[in-house]
Amino acid sequence: MNLKGVRTGIAAACAVVSLGAASSAAAQGQCSRDTLDDIAAKYVEGQKQGSIFTLPVGEWVDYRENGQLVSTATGVISQPSDFDWHLALVDTGTCHVLVHGVILKPVPYVVTTQLAWTFNGLGQIRSTVVREGDANFDAKKTYAYASKEDWSEIPAGKRDTRQALLALANAYLDRAGGGAADVALAPSCDRIDNGAYSTNCEPAPGAAFVDREFTVDEAKGAVAVVSNRGEAEGPQDSRIFRIEDGKIRHVHAVTPSQ
Repeated sequence: MNLKGVRTGIAAACAVVSLGAASSAAAQGQCSRDTLDDIAAKYVEGQKQGSIFTLPVGEWVDYRENGQLVSTATGVISQPSDFDWHLALVDTGTCHVLVHGVILKPVPYVVTTQLAWTFNGLGQIRSTVVREGDANFDAKKTYAYASKEDWSEIPAGKRDTRQALLALANAYLDRAGGGAADVALAPSCDRIDNGAYSTNCEPAPGAAFVDREFTVDEAKGAVAVVSNRGEAEGPQDSRIFRIEDGKIRHVHAVTPSQ
């Protein structure tokens, strides 16, 4: 999705430092895992401090929550909050970072944030946020279930390919959108929808998932998808999949009611 950038209220000196860091990374000719892991850590620290200043943003950054343009001075990122549990995924192929986590206090949230890294720094930050009032929302239950799951790196010889991970994630979304695609589910698959827990991962048909943007972390057997429901301007939705031995093991859905 091509989105128009908006200037953040970041001081010029900070922008120069950020651009310098981004240019240095670009000069290496790659989006290394170490670089992207560092960005994920800086995002977690930024949420803890309630400040975007910890992030290597460019001069212009597009920051959105649930598809809507939001000021970095008023959005969730501005509210000092520790993640009680979080998962960080990095995609060295697309230079995407995705952090999915649970905040319990001072205000409970479940947040999934996709950050797009470029040679100019972070130019796009998209958060999907659910909170009190959203269907099935329960941050405490999400924390209780998610913190028991295994999202560690899979041994190199047992990892699925990027193509296989993408194909399975797309098949799941196609089926959930009303299609007839076959989806390989692990016998012990479980799902968390905003806090509601189920051992039935079979996707229930509903509105289509359009404008899909992926973060694929082969090392963790994980795929995260940020999309819109029904149409390009429809409600934003995030899904995170853990895939083991060619089958979906965990599904997390972050689905705002509006």
